[in-house]
Amino acid sequence: MMRRYLSLSLATLLLITFTAISQTTSASSSDGIDRTRKIALLFDSGGPGDGSFNDASRSALRKAVKKYKLFAPNVRELVTDGTVGDRIYRLRLMARNGYSMMIAVGSNNAEAVRRVSLEYPELEFAIINDGTVSGLNVASLVFDDRQAAYIAGLAAALTTRSKRVLYVAKDQAELNRLASHFENGVKAANRAGIELNLSHMGLDYASLLDPPRDGSRDGGIDRVYSTWNLDAAVLSAIIVRNRERTRLGQIKLIANSPDQYYVNLAIAKPHLLLTINRNVERAVDLVVRSAVRGDYILDLLDGVNNIFGIRFTFANNGLSVVYKSDTSQKVKSRIEEEIARIKAKEVKF
Repeated sequence: MMRRYLSLSLATLLLITFTAISQTTSASSSDGIDRTRKIALLFDSGGPGDGSFNDASRSALRKAVKKYKLFAPNVRELVTDGTVGDRIYRLRLMARNGYSMMIAVGSNNAEAVRRVSLEYPELEFAIINDGTVSGLNVASLVFDDRQAAYIAGLAAALTTRSKRVLYVAKDQAELNRLASHFENGVKAANRAGIELNLSHMGLDYASLLDPPRDGSRDGGIDRVYSTWNLDAAVLSAIIVRNRERTRLGQIKLIANSPDQYYVNLAIAKPHLLLTINRNVERAVDLVVRSAVRGDYILDLLDGVNNIFGIRFTFANNGLSVVYKSDTSQKVKSRIEEEIARIKAKEVKF
């Protein structure tokens, strides 16, 4: 009788073990993907419909859900009221409800990610377009704006007719950080006599676009690179000046996408030279892939401040150039040559 009970107990144990293994196998299929993982996307201010990083991140996440055949109910999109408290509340709510990967969009979510990632060290977090949050469980997904500024400077110098170019930064701090890279791009064009102008939104940058004092209509600045993204002020200033210029003297803007939502507006198209695109789809795909496969993004971005994640560049297809106006094949080839030099690490940043 004792042996029978033991045999029954052993059979029960084997059945329980087999059931557990079967459940695990169904969750983690033969391709190594755990389709039960729960993922949340926390939008930045503006939410869906902003035409910027929120929309790009949302589209990228939905593509990843289809690509990895994830359970749609396990993927949440979160809109906040814009306060730090509400951002923290929503991340905590997801953490308490079994969400193991939380993706936040933009620097406005940095404080919320910092605090909640410390509270839940066993969970994973990612933040798009921000590189200020430390921690082994936080992946910062940043785009190399130094490389973008360099190529913008090169494109401006290669295409300017008046030989006068302008970089408009968000503020003095960004100007200090990126101006030298824009200038190096201008120098790389190897065109003599290029006049470099630098400004930021706190200064009277618009007056630099006015016609020269000699009375000529087209002698002023005709190529502008701007990293300002809160509104279309720089584009508007260019449109106003272009109404007074001839066709050949038009000011052309070099912009960033998806940072600057207005580059996709019909009114912007005639005034754009090119855009430097951030590949948000690639960034989100890598994060989702790491989450469902149990991998970690542990590249060290900043050893002093313990920032981990991925820096997206031309070399890893995180940045690309999209031409918005008629550009000669000679100019395109020259830009591609310089991008190849960047990929080969022949250009120092």
